[in-house]
Parts: sequence; structure tokens; C-alpha cells
Amino acid sequence: MKKIFLSLADRSASNYVYEILKEGFEEYEIYGLTDEKLEKIGVKSVARYSEISTVGLIEALPKVFKFLKIYRKILKNLKNTDTLIACDAPALNLRLIKDARKLGVKRIIYFISPQVWAWKPKRAEIIANYCDHVIVILPFEKKIYRKFPNLKVHYVGHPLVDLVKPQKTKEEFMKAFKKEPLPLLLGSREGEIRRHVKLLKGIIEELKKSFDVISPTFREFSKFIERELKVKTLTYEGASYDCFFYSKASLIASGTASLEAGIAGNPHVVYYKVNPITYFLGKRLVKVPYISLVNILLKEEVVPEFIQKSSDEILKGFEKVYKNEEEIKEKLGTLKFILGERFVIRKLRELFLEIV
Repeated sequence: MKKIFLSLADRSASNYVYEILKEGFEEYEIYGLTDEKLEKIGVKSVARYSEISTVGLIEALPKVFKFLKIYRKILKNLKNTDTLIACDAPALNLRLIKDARKLGVKRIIYFISPQVWAWKPKRAEIIANYCDHVIVILPFEKKIYRKFPNLKVHYVGHPLVDLVKPQKTKEEFMKAFKKEPLPLLLGSREGEIRRHVKLLKGIIEELKKSFDVISPTFREFSKFIERELKVKTLTYEGASYDCFFYSKASLIASGTASLEAGIAGNPHVVYYKVNPITYFLGKRLVKVPYISLVNILLKEEVVPEFIQKSSDEILKGFEKVYKNEEEIKEKLGTLKFILGERFVIRKLRELFLEIV
């Protein structure tokens, strides 16, 4: 039985990989740095990425020793692997692909390219030197890797084109609210959720006068959010998609959720806050004018961005978005066409089965 080692470090990558691997891979032994969701389809966890997941240089420091311990465990399990699939997470995987090559792993696939177009473009060269295949999920990324003749580059579309769809009917969803729902997405990691709760606490009270503020989140964070903000949380699978399809506008922490909202046609404000040192260092390195993929893909600031801004500025931005929601919604309508046709998950599954 051929062995596949998975290395991923966030929930978005996990969601894509789950959909791809849940059928057709019965003849493979799959294990690695994963999570509970992937364990449900038979993927064995060497460790869970939640143990080391963080955002930013300063925020990562407390987890350095934990990371090194888990990394040694990963290397031990890589020795007899046929294929390594490294998913995004460049801080981990750019080191891992080098070590995997030294260990003699036969086939190395990088799924979801790091954002080399935004910062650290030399990372593309590292991927080309150590990987056999790179599978990109943004249309303009394929061109970046074309200059490396020994690297096979693949693009079939973005998985979210298939995944972003409502789970409930509008009638079923809306009956839980007395006022108009306002989705609040705080992030997917504990550290960013705590920072954003502290940032937005004051304006949430103001917004609750006019809206039913709801926060789609993961079960492990729901009690903290409900206690701190006194808002309803939704933890069922696909809750955020229902929020995007059935609300007029949202407040969204920068990340995959912004692109999901964009695909659903939901106008929103993008906000984010990190440690000031992390922000200072990051701003010097980033080479793109926007942080949201929605704006990057549409080549204009369709959804306003408030990075390291005050809660009052975020509130004013939301009020403006809410007022102009029809105009923004119209511009968001082109995203699906930019990101590819339907059946992307099926195409990715067929591609993986062909190259592993």
C-alpha cells in the first residue's frame, strides 16, 4: 500500500483536502499533520496542527519548542513515505520539502502555493528546486511558476467555487432572528479571535441596537465569544455560508472568509489586528496594494480594508458598505468567473490520483 504524508496547518487547507480525499483514495495509507475532520475519513494524525498554529512572528515565539518537538516527529514518520503533499503553510512546509528530499521521499507535491506574488518571491524558486508538482488555486499563479522547466504546474480552479453554497433555506435560517442578521467573523485561530474581540467589543454594542449580530465560528471558541460579546454563535458546518447568502453585509477578519463572502456575493468590511512589531515588519515586505483576495482578484478596493485601524473607523466603514451594498454586490458577481468553472473538487481529485 502506497503511503501519502499530508502536511497542513490551517482549517481552509483541511477543508479542501477533506473534500478531495473523502473518496477514491481507499488504496492509500494517508497520515500526517492534520486535524479531527481528516481523521474522520481515515487519515491518521502524527500530530494536530492546532498544537503549533499561530499568526505572526511575535505571536509564534511561545510555541517554538513545541514546534521543534512536533517537527522531529514529522521527520521520523516521513522516512518511509512515497509522497509528501505539503499544503500552503510556508513557514513549515518550505523547510519540510527540503528535508523530505534529503530523506529520499519519491514524490513531493505542493498544494496551494504560498503567496509568492505578495511577498518573498524567492519562495517560488525553493518550491521549484525541491518539488515535482505545484498545484495552484489562483489563476495568475500558474504564470509565476512557468519559468521553472523541471516543475510541473497545475491549475484547475479554486475549490471554494464548489464549496461556497448555503446549507439551509433562507426561511429556515432567518426564523432564528428578530432583527436583520449581521455576520461577525473573528478569525480561525485563538490568538486572533481574542485580539479581535477586544478590538470590536465597543462597536458590537452599538451594532446590536439595529442588528442581530451573529458569529459563525468553531465550537471550541463559541463560549468565549458569547461570554465576551453577548452575541449568538453558529457552529454547524457551513454556517458562515448561510450567513453570507442571507445577510446584506458582514464584518470579516482578513483571511479565507473574505473570499468566501465575495463568492457568495456578500458585501463586507475586512479588518485585522496583529502585534505592532509583526505589522511593522510585514508591511515592509508585502508588495501588493490589498490584503483581501477579493480586492486582489478584482484589482480594486471593492471591499474596504481596515488593518491595524480603530473600531470607530471599522464601524464607519461598515456603515458605508451597508449603504452601498447593491453596488458592491454587483462588482462581486464577477469573482466566480475569475476563479474557474464548477467541479473543481472533482478535477483536483482526478489530478491527485494521477500524480500520486
